[in-house]
Amino acid sequence: MLTWLNRVWLLFLVVVLAVGGWLGYADWQQIHHQYGTNLLAMAAAVADGTHLFLNDAHNSMLMLGNEVDREGVNHPITTREALEKYLVLEHNFAAIGVRSWQGSPVAAGADKGLLDALLSPSGRGVQPLLKINTEQHRILDRCWHSPGFCMGPPIQTTSMHTREGAAWMVPLFLQTQILDHGVSKPLRMVVLLPLQNGQLPFWAALPLPQHGSIFLLRNGGVLESRYPPPTKTSFGIRQNGIAAQSIFAHQGAQSDVYYGLATVVNQWRLGAWYRVAGYPLVAGAGLPRSVLVADWWNRMTGPLAAILTLLLLSAVGYLTVRRMARERIQEKAAAESLLWEAKERAEVTLHSIGDAVVTTDVSGRVTSINPVAESLMGYSRTEMLGKPLDTVFKIVREGDHAPAVNPVQRVLQEGKIIGLANHTILITAQGEERAIEDSAAPIRARDGTLLGVVLVFHDVTEKRQLTADLAYQATHDLLTGLPNRALFLDRLQQAVRAVTRQETLLLVGILDLDGFKQVNDRLGHDMGDILLREVARRTREALRTVDTIARLGGDEFGLVLPEIHHMEGAQHLANCLLQAIAEPMLLDGNSVTISGSLGFTVIPWDDGDQRSVLRHADMALYAAKNGGRNQYQFYEKTMDTQQEQLMEEITMTQEALEEQRLIMYYQPVVSTNDGPTPGQGVAPCQGVIGFEALIRMVHPQRGILAPAAFANALDHPRLARRIGCFVLDAVLTQGEQWHRDGLPLRMSMNISARHLLDPEFLNDMRAALAAHPDLAPEMCEIEVTETAPMLDFPTAQETLRACNNLGLRIALDDFGTGSASLSYLQKLPAQTIKVDQSFVRDILNDPRDFAIVAGVTTTANMLGLEVVAEGVETIGHLQLLKTLDCHAMQGYLFSKPMPAGEVPGWVKSFNILNYDNELPAPPPPTTNAWGSDGYNN
Repeated sequence: MLTWLNRVWLLFLVVVLAVGGWLGYADWQQIHHQYGTNLLAMAAAVADGTHLFLNDAHNSMLMLGNEVDREGVNHPITTREALEKYLVLEHNFAAIGVRSWQGSPVAAGADKGLLDALLSPSGRGVQPLLKINTEQHRILDRCWHSPGFCMGPPIQTTSMHTREGAAWMVPLFLQTQILDHGVSKPLRMVVLLPLQNGQLPFWAALPLPQHGSIFLLRNGGVLESRYPPPTKTSFGIRQNGIAAQSIFAHQGAQSDVYYGLATVVNQWRLGAWYRVAGYPLVAGAGLPRSVLVADWWNRMTGPLAAILTLLLLSAVGYLTVRRMARERIQEKAAAESLLWEAKERAEVTLHSIGDAVVTTDVSGRVTSINPVAESLMGYSRTEMLGKPLDTVFKIVREGDHAPAVNPVQRVLQEGKIIGLANHTILITAQGEERAIEDSAAPIRARDGTLLGVVLVFHDVTEKRQLTADLAYQATHDLLTGLPNRALFLDRLQQAVRAVTRQETLLLVGILDLDGFKQVNDRLGHDMGDILLREVARRTREALRTVDTIARLGGDEFGLVLPEIHHMEGAQHLANCLLQAIAEPMLLDGNSVTISGSLGFTVIPWDDGDQRSVLRHADMALYAAKNGGRNQYQFYEKTMDTQQEQLMEEITMTQEALEEQRLIMYYQPVVSTNDGPTPGQGVAPCQGVIGFEALIRMVHPQRGILAPAAFANALDHPRLARRIGCFVLDAVLTQGEQWHRDGLPLRMSMNISARHLLDPEFLNDMRAALAAHPDLAPEMCEIEVTETAPMLDFPTAQETLRACNNLGLRIALDDFGTGSASLSYLQKLPAQTIKVDQSFVRDILNDPRDFAIVAGVTTTANMLGLEVVAEGVETIGHLQLLKTLDCHAMQGYLFSKPMPAGEVPGWVKSFNILNYDNELPAPPPPTTNAWGSDGYNN
């Protein structure tokens, strides 16, 4: 019996233990599932909150970028005020900074040193400033090169401290585009989002369970944030715990529940994660195993007590079972309470998000709405609840205002997520129109039964307006409102296609304003902008509706003139444009008159590609500029040849300069007086006043070349200053050597117009004089043609006065060949007038040339200026010039230009008495020499 009783007891014990083990396992699975579901809901709430937070941050940074663009990114004070205002509005951020393509960074808020480093090109300066790991640097590098919005890794900064130690900042990057004079330029923005005790600001409102944690990982496993902060690792480090392993194992999944060892706190945990829509982030929540074990132990107290009771006293089984039933009811009530609390928290979260949310039942009637939906739709909650959605949610297409398909009805019919149609407009209760975007999704029961639909949408009216504005700015010049270069090239391409189908001409032109720089310099850039807008208005009015004028940059405009039936029409249009520009305009109380130069090419006669057509128009413009400006020129094929010749001259001259094959020849300037001539200041050296330095080129095949062979290159922008500096150094070096050798000769140097008007000319002159201290500045003379100052008279006048202040003499070369009058001599600080050889050569025969030379000489002598006659080739020239009281001469009669090595010997052998043989001067030419064709007839 004992055996039977033992067996029965053992069997009873086995059954009880089995039942106890089964109950324990079942409760553990239930607890695991229940907590896993709650954690997954929590993770989804964190993910949605993160998505909305980052979207709001992105939009606010875009709006700030637009404000900075409007007020001028290159104005630091205005930009800093905008940033500080932004921080007041966006209190979640600790600091913000912006940097343009050429400006220095502008920052507001805390830790500006970190902002400066993050705003530097490619993050230069971050590595020395902070100790960041490879993963942080990789993520930062991606953000530095991202063209849009990017969330960076957390960075520990020592400039700010919390109770836990050094503060952690999460940088948010945004690189957008702004326009600068019609050109798209990059603008980088960075805001610093502080981690408060390891959490993002909006996490504080989440219903976090006791002993629980929430975290944010990047898709690559790098820890972005966690509350509470990690104890066994740190932010910004790639994790390899159970959460990271679950994310890596489910790359295509939206969410997952996991259980295992968490390395951040070195404990076993149950957790869940949910991907953040639109961002490479994963939000998660977790609980330590001890919480589950404690709950499980609480649940198993009854069954364990029952088992012990059954083993000790079966009589108490009824009481034990009844107690177990009571505990089960209490546990169910507690679970229902927890579920209600979770639902309440979810509803609070729903009402706090920035999107409008409307839910309906299966018949399409409104069951719930959030305050944002009430605000956008214009109806109150009581007005919408229970009503068909179609009666309160009225949407139309943006273009034609035709009714749009209701996405809720499509979801009810198709049972899947449906997005709103593009360019959808919501008509509010008050009749206002608001552009909206987003989607509708089905709500299903656990068995898949459709319960209703949730509609989520938000207002994008400002976003669409901004997009339209940006599209306009991308194709138009902001200053003048004219098409910019991009739109000009597009219209040119269209016009070229059209002209091939028509029997008409297409004119492609480039217009450049003459004298615009002088207006800018004299009246300021603000007045220059007003002038450009006025020119744009006049040219638009002067052209036809089919014509296009675009601003290509600065004061240069492009023209596309289609449907030209004959060249007379083209010439008429060109004249209308030039006349419109030449009309005086009033700027800040000043009457300003400018002109324009036009270059045209004609299609289909010009059958080149787009690039060639514009190049040909530019050549024609160059010809119009050289022809005297305020005119138009049409492209001719000979211009290509002239351009090629110019490029050959430039290349040949540049090579000669680099290979030191440019040399200086010297031609003497002599005096027929024993004492100083007017304006000369010092007595000549044995009749020699000085030498004019003349440039020559040593060509490998052609020998010594005169300047005429490469004259166009001497004043070209690429070479003018370099050649000018070479001439200054070479001539002053030679003059210094001659002075040391006992030859006190004046050194005259020819200065090109471009070098004279270069902002660095005076610095070049000062440097050259400083490098040759043994040559007094008074023994140096710079020669400029009389036409050079006319290009920019105020600048030339100021520069020449500065040269006088340095002790240098000024000579006006080739006087009489330009358009300057004798009053010109009173305005320029010149000490010498060099009469051009074209007048001197024929004074023996031409009474007009004689009169010009006599007039210039007399006027210059009266003003106390030295007069040098160029082109003196015969004794007759010398004798006649002496009668005009012109005693300084230069020409082949005395010497051709010679190398520097021949100068000392020539000076020693020269004697002016050899040329002055006391012969009577030839009589001045008279009109009789012209015979019956003279001017008196």
